[in-house]
Amino acid sequence: MTLYTLTGAGHRGMEAGVRAVVAGGDGDKAATGGVVVATLEQGFWRERARALVGGQEWVFGKETGDLGARLSADPEHTTRMRAVRTSFWTSRHEVDLEGVLVQVQGGARNRVWTVDGQQIGTSGRIGFWSPTPTLTLREDVPLHHAVFLVWLDFTFTRRNNQAAAAAAT
Repeated sequence: MTLYTLTGAGHRGMEAGVRAVVAGGDGDKAATGGVVVATLEQGFWRERARALVGGQEWVFGKETGDLGARLSADPEHTTRMRAVRTSFWTSRHEVDLEGVLVQVQGGARNRVWTVDGQQIGTSGRIGFWSPTPTLTLREDVPLHHAVFLVWLDFTFTRRNNQAAAAAAT
C-alpha cells in the first residue's frame, strides 16, 4: 500500500496556491521523507484544479453535476475519469477510472474505496484543527488515478465541511 498526502498550499517548496501530492513519507503533515509525485493548483472555482502528473497536465472539475478529469489537451466537456454521487443521504459515490469502477463509502473523516467488493484504499486525516488529507492505496493503482482520487477525497471533505458549517448557522 502507498500513502499519498496532499500537503498544504505553498508547503514543500511549492508556490502559493499549489499543493504537493506526496507518496510515502513519515505520516506527518509535511510527509517528511516522501517523494512529490504530482502538484495540484486549485482553480478560482473551488471544485476545479489543474494537476501536473508525470509531465501531463490534467484538468479536474465539475462537469454537468459530476466531478471529472481530462487531460488539458482533450476537448472541453469530455472526461476520462468521473465521480457520480449514487446516494445523497450516505454520500456514496461511484468513480469511473477509465473503465475501472470504484465505489466510495464513508463519513466525514474517512472513506473506504473498493473495486468489486475488494478494498483498494482508505482515506484519512493528519491533524485536527487544519487536517491534512491522506489516501492509502494499493500499489497497482496508476499514479494519475491516485492523484484524481486524492483530489476527490479533498473535494468531498470540503463539501461536507461546508454543509456542516451551513447547518450550524
